[in-house]
Amino acid sequence: MAALTIDEERAAANSRLTAIRLAGLTLRWMENWRRNVQDYDSAMILLAVVAITAGRLLRADLDQDLRDMAAPLPEGTLAKCNVSSIAAATGLNRETTRRRVRALVERGFLVRMKDGTIRFRPGYLQQDRTIDLVRTQLETFARTADELAREGTLKPLG
Repeated sequence: MAALTIDEERAAANSRLTAIRLAGLTLRWMENWRRNVQDYDSAMILLAVVAITAGRLLRADLDQDLRDMAAPLPEGTLAKCNVSSIAAATGLNRETTRRRVRALVERGFLVRMKDGTIRFRPGYLQQDRTIDLVRTQLETFARTADELAREGTLKPLG
């Protein structure tokens, strides 16, 4: 598998193109998330829940069978997430975060555990639409990386 690195000289020479491509990538990603929940604050909350609860899985030696989103994670695998941590991660004020989380719970995206922990509803991450969203995000990233490589901003390492 080829690793990529930044060609500093080409990155500087293409900095405007790179900035435009990255802005477009960010907007497409956010639009894909927003499409599922109708507003950007809610999309940011869902992203924060992923990052807060599952970020540590990237630092662990995760079993091969748990790397596939189709496999639910065992209880206790995820980190705790609450309104305060979501507000801190998103920059949203706490009351806005609380209202949006409540709405996402009512709409079946999230659940609030008895201890106040917020998680995705069981089975949500295994739904076809969620798996399709991840695939769409990956395709968007690959296209942007290809464009940056074609322009010489990104190059194979070594």
